[in-house]
Amino acid sequence: MSSSTSRGGGSDQPPTRRLMTQTAGNIGETAFDSEIVPSSLVEIAPILRAANEVEEHNPRVAFLCRNYAFEKAHRLDPTSSGRGVRQFKTALLRRLEMENDPTLKGRVKKSDARKMQSFYQHYYKKYIQALENAADKADRAQLTKAYQIANVLFEVLKAVNWTQSMEVDREILDTHNKVAEKTEIYAPYNMLPLDPDSANQAIM
Repeated sequence: MSSSTSRGGGSDQPPTRRLMTQTAGNIGETAFDSEIVPSSLVEIAPILRAANEVEEHNPRVAFLCRNYAFEKAHRLDPTSSGRGVRQFKTALLRRLEMENDPTLKGRVKKSDARKMQSFYQHYYKKYIQALENAADKADRAQLTKAYQIANVLFEVLKAVNWTQSMEVDREILDTHNKVAEKTEIYAPYNMLPLDPDSANQAIM
């Protein structure tokens, strides 16, 4: 669903270095994901991944996710002192400037707050419930990914609603409670091999 930066070409430059060496024109068109996020801004990687995932279905929601990621990046490093942060933030800002007007024109709802709430419910019903109700039962990886994206969408939704002084609908809060509960169940985990004589030992 999402586009990604090229992994080919035999380049051995680190992701942030590759971004820094791009031309200004190419930077504006870069697909922002975890591969090019500076290490000091790693917290925004899930937000950018979610933006890439939903962009095909709703460009405005993807824009709002990236805009929230930019604001969070600025809070994490307001002086852009981290390695590659200034270049990254500049590139992301340019993309936001390019996408704001086109995505705004395509917005059906009267406000971004309403748009986020509508899409959040749409995502839950069309993707999460569909996976949960599938006859063959979706695999754990699919559900884990869907819950992670839903959590990001809710985080962005809260920020947009707060900016526009609008309360989050009760229905949205109830849906999020379901998502949060299932997220704990489907949280990624690692399986460690147990010793043959460990049947009676506590699982760590």
